[in-house]
Amino acid sequence: MLTRIKMIVSHRICFFIPFAILGLESCDIAGLELQKTVPYEYNVLDPKINMTALEFLYQDREDTVFKLMQEGIAYAGLAEEYSKSDRTFLFLTNDAILRFNANGTVNEASYFGFNKVNGEPASKWEDYPVEEVREFFRYHIIQGFYSYDNLGAENIPVQTLLQADNNLAYIKIQNARNSKLRVNDIPLTPRFIEARSSNIQPTNGVIHAFDSFIIPLTD
Repeated sequence: MLTRIKMIVSHRICFFIPFAILGLESCDIAGLELQKTVPYEYNVLDPKINMTALEFLYQDREDTVFKLMQEGIAYAGLAEEYSKSDRTFLFLTNDAILRFNANGTVNEASYFGFNKVNGEPASKWEDYPVEEVREFFRYHIIQGFYSYDNLGAENIPVQTLLQADNNLAYIKIQNARNSKLRVNDIPLTPRFIEARSSNIQPTNGVIHAFDSFIIPLTD
């Protein structure tokens, strides 16, 4: 009985193999080629860009992701600060400044929604005093170079360009799988930000881009 079972199995295997081979050969018959082994080319994107942070901000691009930031810096008269060396620049996308809810109202997490004018969300930078906008952007420029090269999971206090006693911010790399860069992620902080893109290295420092903004810390 056992011998008979072996014979049946053997016959079925023999019956299957020719059809498997025929299936492989039919690829050539149908005009299709079998997949060939192609060597994998490993590439690492170079974070260095051959321009200053200001040039990167205003360079021609298909998207307008930094349009509101451009307008705010022009209104505040701070363009020259983005050409100075040894800086960490916190770039703000349009969503950080003006973002709308699904029902068309201004999201209060965006700067124009958070900082209301006469009880209503702002619609343009000129709704604010120019010095207020200037100090806002100064707080998003850090003195010194801070990137994945010299940051870790512990917060590092850093000095911003804000012209006030509370000009400190705190920066670190999140101790998690995605290792996101965060600013002002400390207990009891009203808000912290997590980088959307980070470690872009212009010729005068490093850029981290965010979809939200920070406010000066209080004692």
